[in-house]
Order: sequence, then C-alpha cells, then structure tokens
Amino acid sequence: MEQLFENINNLHKEVVPIVYTMFKTGLRISDVLGLKQDCLVKLNNKFWIETNIAKTYVEGHRIPIDDELANILAILIDDAKKYSNQDNNPENYIFVRYKGSRKGKPYGQSWIQRNLNLLAIDNNITDELGNRYHFKNHSFRHTYAIKMLNGGADILTVQELLAHASPEMTMRYAKLLDNTKRKTFDKVVKQGIFSFAESDKLKEENDGEIPSDIIDMLYTNHKLNALDTPYGTCMQRKNGKCNFAKHPPCLTCNGGNPCKDLCVGAFEGDVSKYQILINSTKTMIENAKMYNRTEMVNENEELLKLYEDIYSKISQGSMIYSRLDKLKKIGDTNE
Repeated sequence: MEQLFENINNLHKEVVPIVYTMFKTGLRISDVLGLKQDCLVKLNNKFWIETNIAKTYVEGHRIPIDDELANILAILIDDAKKYSNQDNNPENYIFVRYKGSRKGKPYGQSWIQRNLNLLAIDNNITDELGNRYHFKNHSFRHTYAIKMLNGGADILTVQELLAHASPEMTMRYAKLLDNTKRKTFDKVVKQGIFSFAESDKLKEENDGEIPSDIIDMLYTNHKLNALDTPYGTCMQRKNGKCNFAKHPPCLTCNGGNPCKDLCVGAFEGDVSKYQILINSTKTMIENAKMYNRTEMVNENEELLKLYEDIYSKISQGSMIYSRLDKLKKIGDTNE
C-alpha cells in the first residue's frame, strides 16, 4: 500500500478515485462501480455512502466516510450530472462510460485491475520477498478490514461495515446502529490511517472549489424520503410504507381518524404549533417539486390541507377532536 500511494499519481486518472473508494470503504469492486449519483448522504453533519450490496442483497447499506472521500465523490457526482443523459447514462452511475461498447455501463472490473498491475510493472512495486506484486481488486476490502481491526474496531462492527452475510451472527446479535458504526469509524480515522492528499489534488484540478451545493442538494433529496413530525424525523418511509407514516399517528391511529384522547385548541400554543407544521410542510412541498418527487408533493399537499383545516378552526377559537369529559377531569385535578 505504501508503494501504491507513493506512485498513485502515475495511475490512470479514472482509476485513482476508485482505488480511494475501495480503500476507504471496504466495498467490493462491483459495488464501487455500481455507485450512483445519490450515493453520498450527509446525516448530522457527517458523510456516508448509501448503496445496495448486490452479493448479499442488502438494500440501503450505509458506510461512514471521511470528508476527504466525500469531497472526491462530490466532484465525481457533479461531473456525472453535467455529462449524463438518458442515452449515455440512464442508470445515473458515477463511474460510467459515456460512449463505446460499454456506453451507459460502469468501468470494467478487469480494466481497473489491469491498470493497477501496469502501475506495479512500471514502478517496480514488489511484495515483502521482492517479487513483483500482483494487485487484486478484492485486496482493498481485506486491507480495510485489517486496518479497522488493528485500529481497535470490534469484529461485529467490521462485519456490519462490510455487510458480510452471516445467518448465525444475524440470529445471535442485533444489527448495529449507525451511531455505533460512526463512532467506531471516527475513532479509527483519527489515527490518520486513511489520510491521503487526493482531495487536495482534486481541489487544485477544479480551481480550488469543492461543489458543496452538490452535497447540500443530495442531503435535501435524501431527506425527502423522510417525514417531518412534531416528534422528530421518521425514516421508516424509506424502508416501506409505515401504516401511520402518511400522517402523524395522533391524527390517524383511530382507524384513520384522530386519536380519541387528542385535544386541539384547548391550550395556549396549539395555534403556534400548527403554524409551524404548515410552514415546514410547505417547505417540504417546495423541495419535492424541485426534485420532481411527485409522490412526495401529493402526500405533503394532502397533509398540508389537513393542517390548514385544523388551523382555520382553532385560530378562530374552536376546539376540535376534544372529549370534554377528559378535559373536565384535567380541570378538576388542577383545582
């Protein structure tokens, strides 16, 4: 690895970011080449790659990444958006051939490996015995795992990061949360074992500018899969329709009607609550329209109408969905 990165500038320009992505994520070469323009996600000001793992059929697998790789991917995504269309890149890949026999398809795996081995020949990259080193794409995955383990990551976290299929382990252990993966990854990264100057090189090639608007745009598009609620952000929508995800549960849990114990308009602050709900929903509609998310526009417009109907009543002093006997008991208790 030391010899590889000492000579990285001699590697084919299109192969360099693929090497960094394999090295910094442990993804299989097939999954790296299958990354699409929506793969970069920003959650709580931290960057992740989100993609489907073909071999083990894992959908929406998230891998924490550092800012350096996020900058590299942001530039690649920006370029892909500029040069792609339905003819030359219908699947929105970022490592794609825009013409020739592979038009619309990712780079070939053998082409990546061949360029790495040409680099080994031209720069006399050898193993510990002095023999010419033969690169295999999968070696980067093993290297990632070893570096994480040597850096202090536990075996279960590494298994989760690599999305290894293990029915026995899955039966015995619960799936690790993203927060656990993020903390472990950040702890290892602080040791500097994944740090290289490729992002600085890319900044120079792009006049010193990293397209931060691409990152913000991707984050907004990712958030459109969620549902803002008064209690937080519901991500269940991304994994399939939750029975209550279309509207907040307090307004739908009673056979599609509001909860029998819900009272709106009886206490100060309810009007302000619904003003906030209306404004945040309008923002979601605007963002959904910007990204042509028709289904999200329709659902949020339906939700907006519900909020506006409630607001129009309580702003005039009316109280709705109230069980007065419950309210009376509350008043008696307060006395």
